[in-house]
Amino acid sequence: MKHTLVLLVLLILCAACEQELVKEEFSNTPEDVYDAFWTEFDRFYGAFEAKGINWDSLKIACGDELDATSTDRQIYDAICKLLASLNDGHADVSAPEFGKFNSWNRRNKSFFSDVDTRDGSKINKIYNTTLYTYLSDYKRDINSGYLFIYGTILYNSRKIGYLYIPTFSGDQFPKSFIKQAASAFNNMDAVIIDLRYNGGGETSNYLYAINLFSTERTLYFKSKFRNGKNHSDFTALYSHYSSPDPEGCKNKPIAILANSFTASSSEHFILGLKSQDRVILVGDTTCGAFSQVHDRILPNGWVFRLGSQVIYTPEGKLFTDSKGRYLEGNGLAPDYYVTDQYNKLDRDMDMPLNKALYEIRRMIAP
Repeated sequence: MKHTLVLLVLLILCAACEQELVKEEFSNTPEDVYDAFWTEFDRFYGAFEAKGINWDSLKIACGDELDATSTDRQIYDAICKLLASLNDGHADVSAPEFGKFNSWNRRNKSFFSDVDTRDGSKINKIYNTTLYTYLSDYKRDINSGYLFIYGTILYNSRKIGYLYIPTFSGDQFPKSFIKQAASAFNNMDAVIIDLRYNGGGETSNYLYAINLFSTERTLYFKSKFRNGKNHSDFTALYSHYSSPDPEGCKNKPIAILANSFTASSSEHFILGLKSQDRVILVGDTTCGAFSQVHDRILPNGWVFRLGSQVIYTPEGKLFTDSKGRYLEGNGLAPDYYVTDQYNKLDRDMDMPLNKALYEIRRMIAP
C-alpha cells in the first residue's frame, strides 16, 4: 500500500518562518523509508560541497544491508549512519520508539567540562550564582517559562551591564525588556551579553537584539540557498546587514558569553555583533547550526530536519574556522576559551563570566 510522504517545509531564513507543503510518493517499506530520507537530503541539503561529502557513496555504504525484512531499528540505524557523516547542528531524526539522533558530532557533550551531565536543571546554578554573587542590582522577566535577566556588575570601580538571553524563540519574546536593558546600558562602562545554552529561535527576535546593540550598519555575512537538483544549484548570494536602533546601546565594549549549546539564531546574533567594533566572544566554541531548517515527515511517521542554506563571509568566501572547516557543525571559536565548570560554581565562581569581566575591563578607556 502506498503512503504519502508529507514534506512540511519550515523555511527559516536564519530561523524565520515560512511554511510550504510538498508531496512525493514513497512506499512505507524499509527500503523506501531509507530512500525517502536520502532523497530529501539529496534534493535540498545545502552543505554537501562545502563539507566535501559524497552523498551517493554514503547511500550505499550506510544502507546496503537493508531489505524488505529489515526492522525499524535497522532502518533507524542506517539513517543515523547517514546523519553522522554530516556533522551538522541542524540535521537530525526523531523516532518515538528510539528517540532523537543529532548529526552534530558533539551530541553527547556534557553541559560542563568538569562534570559529565546533560541534566538541564544544573544549568540554573550558573544564573543563581550570577544573580546572588555578581549582580549589585537586577531586573527579571519570565517569558514562556524562560528567565531573562539584566542588571549591573560592579567590577574594579566600573559598572558593567549584564544581560542574559536564554532564547530567541516565541511570539512573546520580551523585546521591551531587552530594550530597557539596552537603554540602561548607555549609562554603563561596558556590556556582557550571556547566550550560554541559548539554542536559537526566531529571526525577527535576534535581529531586534542585534540592532539594539549595534552602533554602525554593517554587512555581517552572506548566504545562499539550494534551489535545484544538483548539489551546486543555489540562489544568488543574499547580504545580511545590521540596522542600528537609534534608541539602543551605542559605543560600548561588549563581551558575549557562549558555549557549545549556543546555537542557530544565537550564532547569527554573534556574527552580527562581532561585525561591530570592540566586541569579543568568551567561552567555548558554539554549536554550528547556521542554516535555515526544513522539517520533514517520513512515510512511517518519523520526523527529520535538514538545512539548505550555506553561509559566507562579508567578502563572499565560504565561512570556515581556523582549520579551514565549514562552520556548520563546527561552530564559532571564542576569542578567549574558558569552559563552564560546575564545581567552581560551588565556590561562587563563574569562570567564563570572570574572564569576560577581566577582558572587557581592559577594553574600557582609562
